[in-house]
Amino acid sequence: MSKKVQAADKSPTSRRDFIRASSLLVAGSAVSSGLSVARSAQVQGTDLVKIGLVGCGRRGRAATVEALNTTSGPVQLVAMGDVFPDKTQGALRQVKGALKGVRRDQLDVPKERQFHGLDACSRVLDSDVDLVILATPPGFRPLHFEMAVEAGKHVFMEKPVAVD
Repeated sequence: MSKKVQAADKSPTSRRDFIRASSLLVAGSAVSSGLSVARSAQVQGTDLVKIGLVGCGRRGRAATVEALNTTSGPVQLVAMGDVFPDKTQGALRQVKGALKGVRRDQLDVPKERQFHGLDACSRVLDSDVDLVILATPPGFRPLHFEMAVEAGKHVFMEKPVAVD
């Protein structure tokens, strides 16, 4: 049998098949271990997810508003950081204005957790957040992503992840 015929006999696995199989494996592991999938997805046993924002420009504000307005569980923005202090203040005002009704209690960002300067990312990560939204220019993202992973934080980051 030629190599071409042997290669044609193998059916390639699609991305959809891979994701379906992986999801079933994860769900099966959670169920077999006695935990429900929802319970195993909790952040360190608490219901409240504390969010930190790094990069308070348009993308960061939009991602934060989306996270706060559309999440059904308890979430709260607790820390913000940007290189420029006016960006942090403006983003906080705009996020507050974009939140719907009772959701305004999801903002708990006092002055002591509004960081600015080149070390703003590390200070946000040190402020007891569970999830960090990285919305800085792409040149900074690899460094910030590495810092967040080393700090044990969950990360939301839009594309491009990095530039070379």
